[in-house]
Amino acid sequence: MNRLLVGALFGVALFRTALAIECYVCNATDSSTPFQCSEWFDRFDTPDIKPQDCSNVYGAKYCIKHIGRFEGGIGAKRYCSSRDLGNYCNYVRNPGDQIEYRSCIFTCDTDGCNGASSLFSFQRQLTLGLVLGTAVVMLARFARQ
Repeated sequence: MNRLLVGALFGVALFRTALAIECYVCNATDSSTPFQCSEWFDRFDTPDIKPQDCSNVYGAKYCIKHIGRFEGGIGAKRYCSSRDLGNYCNYVRNPGDQIEYRSCIFTCDTDGCNGASSLFSFQRQLTLGLVLGTAVVMLARFARQ
């Protein structure tokens, strides 16, 4: 029975690693949907965008949220990345700017973590696997009696 439990846990871990990470992908400077990618869209808005599968980005393991000045505008940009860019903020002044702008990068490694919370993060999958494994063991012991 212990083999069954170990097998179930191993299966959950393999299932997670077989799937690509899903991240919010949007850009506040996109003129077609300018309000769909605000800095706090998961807190104040109900965005129409959903996390996207990042399998189109080779080796994607991270979701990035970039806040600040970029691409000629100010706002937020969310995307998939194969690199851990860390978590930091800088003050940036581009040529022609009168003031400095705060620009921040946030890196995370669970589905949808660069916007809204994920329903199926790895920790939740592991917990679900443990609960299901325990239930299988208990049912097997009960069936033997």
